[in-house]
Amino acid sequence: MLKWFNSIEKGDFNLVGGKGYNLSKMYNLGIKVPNGFVITSETYENYVHSNGLQNRIKDILNSSQSTLEKSEAIKRFFSENLISDEVKKQIQIEMNKISSGRVAVRSSSTVEDLPGMSFAGQYNTYLNVTSKDVIEKVTLCWQSLWNERAIEYRMKNNISSDFTHAVVIQEMINAKLSGIIFSSNPLNGIRSELLINSSYGLGEAIVSGNVNPDQYTVDKISSKVIKKEIASKEIFCQYAENGIQFIPVQNNKKKVSSLEKHHIQMIVKETEKIQNYFRTPQDIEFAINDHDEFFIVQSRDITSLFPIEQFEDDGKLRAYLCVNTVMLGMKEPFTPLGFDMFSYTLPAIINIMTSRKKPIDQGFVKYADGRIFADITYLLSKKWIGNQFGKAFSGNDLPFEETMNRLIKQHGKQFANQDINFKIPWGIFKYGLTSIKNLREAKKVPVTERYDHMKAVGEAVIQEHKLKAMKLNKLEDKLEFLKVIMVNAFILSVSKQGWYCTDYMNLPKIEKQLKKMYGNRFDVTPLTKSFPGCISVELGMSLNKLAKYFDELQIEPTDHHPKVKELLNKFGHRSTVELDFGVKRWGEDPEYIINLIKSYMVDQMYERNIAEIDENAKKAELFIEEIYQTIKEDKGERKANKMRTMMMNYRIAAGMREYPKFDIIRMMTIARVVMLDVGEEFQKDGRLKEAQDIFYLRVNDIKYKQNLKPIVVKNKEIYHKQLTRTAIPRIVLNTGETYYSAQKFDPNRKVFQGMPLSAGVYEGKVRVVFDPKDSKLLEGEILVTESTNPAWTPLFITAKGLIMEYGGPVSHGGIVAREYGIPAVVGIPSATNLLKDGQFVRVNGETGTVELLE
Repeated sequence: MLKWFNSIEKGDFNLVGGKGYNLSKMYNLGIKVPNGFVITSETYENYVHSNGLQNRIKDILNSSQSTLEKSEAIKRFFSENLISDEVKKQIQIEMNKISSGRVAVRSSSTVEDLPGMSFAGQYNTYLNVTSKDVIEKVTLCWQSLWNERAIEYRMKNNISSDFTHAVVIQEMINAKLSGIIFSSNPLNGIRSELLINSSYGLGEAIVSGNVNPDQYTVDKISSKVIKKEIASKEIFCQYAENGIQFIPVQNNKKKVSSLEKHHIQMIVKETEKIQNYFRTPQDIEFAINDHDEFFIVQSRDITSLFPIEQFEDDGKLRAYLCVNTVMLGMKEPFTPLGFDMFSYTLPAIINIMTSRKKPIDQGFVKYADGRIFADITYLLSKKWIGNQFGKAFSGNDLPFEETMNRLIKQHGKQFANQDINFKIPWGIFKYGLTSIKNLREAKKVPVTERYDHMKAVGEAVIQEHKLKAMKLNKLEDKLEFLKVIMVNAFILSVSKQGWYCTDYMNLPKIEKQLKKMYGNRFDVTPLTKSFPGCISVELGMSLNKLAKYFDELQIEPTDHHPKVKELLNKFGHRSTVELDFGVKRWGEDPEYIINLIKSYMVDQMYERNIAEIDENAKKAELFIEEIYQTIKEDKGERKANKMRTMMMNYRIAAGMREYPKFDIIRMMTIARVVMLDVGEEFQKDGRLKEAQDIFYLRVNDIKYKQNLKPIVVKNKEIYHKQLTRTAIPRIVLNTGETYYSAQKFDPNRKVFQGMPLSAGVYEGKVRVVFDPKDSKLLEGEILVTESTNPAWTPLFITAKGLIMEYGGPVSHGGIVAREYGIPAVVGIPSATNLLKDGQFVRVNGETGTVELLE
């Protein structure tokens, strides 16, 4: 029931919670931690069972009440009067052993923190509690498990509510100084720096935000203060007769440094001990009493730091690019086997394009927090190469260029002087010559026939690989097939199919010529909507036509219906995270498609959607005709024909542009089927619980290990934690320093400046969406998300505005937003956290601003 710190053992985490467990470990290590005991989770569990609360709590959580109403109803179940006399007596006996008679009563969660998120601050803590009030405070700690914020956090992150809660009772330190130490700098991620916040009195003034603390950035090796910011400390916290009180700081002490040099040296020394013990960066609360004694009152993992353990630590500064966000436009992690597929593909592609004598190996890519990172250090050794690289990928991710510029400005000299040099890979010119040949061949095909040619080229390669897949028998051959098929998919897309779409790049030329002839008279936006033959538009139209079909017949859409099967035959290889072949395809799990059809049936939304797509196509035709007639009258028929041909070719090419990726996903699905076959074999042999589990293994696990089930369990747990990370840096250095964007935003601002992605202005309510499968987006709302891929396309029919954290003009979100005429803004860091469902905002796709209107 109760456990003193010195009696807590290795396997007691679920009994004592994270706070109690860490305090006991430090106490037993000899670190100066005020003594105390834990009222274990068993006590909470016994209270719940003895009062018959378990089912009553579940019923309330499953009800239609608001979160606040649920919270208030559940908290009423926890009362001091319902705690057994035996428990009360035991607590009082242990309280009498604490000499000062004053304690801190703190909640101790039995649920681990998630990456980038923490339970810190969600549950209650009470300071300077005496024996007569301790039972009441324990009850309030139990109640805090069910406060509104905690319930919402668990719901958002799919955390089960079927768990317990512990409470720490710890001797109070009457602190003259207190503060928080971050053993690695959470502001920039640098592991060799620690950050200290400190002020006078008890730490509650800092934790509650009632005082602006002093802030010290310290080099951990030398103990030197790199940066010192002394705040004006207006109040401090101290003991009251019962509890605590806030009183003003004397004027002559307000702007005086709260810590002296010896304090900082002591902090560095103790912090090193704690971090070495836990082996992860720590968020530590400390107190210093009147005798200048240093105490640790809490330590927990810093969950916001991006992991760097996979990166090279060779004494040189190295930069790693997040391939997921910048190149692939995906925020989600890869499954372990999905990563292995890409880790083979990226180096192979570079080797093909550059004809390197010394090929790049798999070490070029790293698997950090489930995302793919590529070492770009050698590109940064030359400033102009780094700048050009930033520009090259700004089409995929607009803020990337500015982010690269900031990195080069801060560390360019170091990158240039550490003996890692960029050398021009002359083999790229050979690849360029081959590309020119392929382009010429593609240009020989009449424009109106190019789409069919491109599809035929893709179909031939896909059928060839399907036949190869059917002949694979040995495990080694199947794993080798993974390496080959994605490289061949790239060759198909870029080296063959892509050359049929080059007229897509004519839009700037069209704009330039029209502006030269007519100034700002014409806006080319109509050209960029409802492209003919566009596979994404076709999907949207098909879904809306199915909604119309089912609505008119007044029947429920199901995946067994022939019309739905027909749709899945064409689009069933797609998925909400389709670049990871470890994620189920729509053909395997059609729930998302069925729900979309149902959503379009509401209020006959399909009528408006179909009409809008058709209308945009007609507007484009009328615009081309208007330009043709205008130029014909002013400049003659030859110039008019030339411009009309350029505009029509642009639209045809733009409609084709997404098809190569469509075929890449088809190729990837062939590989998925091959590995599911392996999974089924392993399932029959008892090595896996289900075939899908094969994707939670690495290639080497599949090749060499027999006992696979425990590996799957562990990797699944890691993967689901990785899914909860909402902020992904564009660039990470091996020092831990992270670059999320070129700018930071004050969350209290009313106007956020991003970058324009698709023209237009729209005012409406915000809907934050992390997963299209779970979207509650309503017609007319503004879609706010991190990034999108083709699986999100159907949501663009419903949305009337788009705000993204990642993306650029040629990313999926940019292309489809323009296609549907949706105003779009990109490059607002943490937009999904800054903006809340229901907020009324103005999206300006011309200035790149998002303005809060209420």
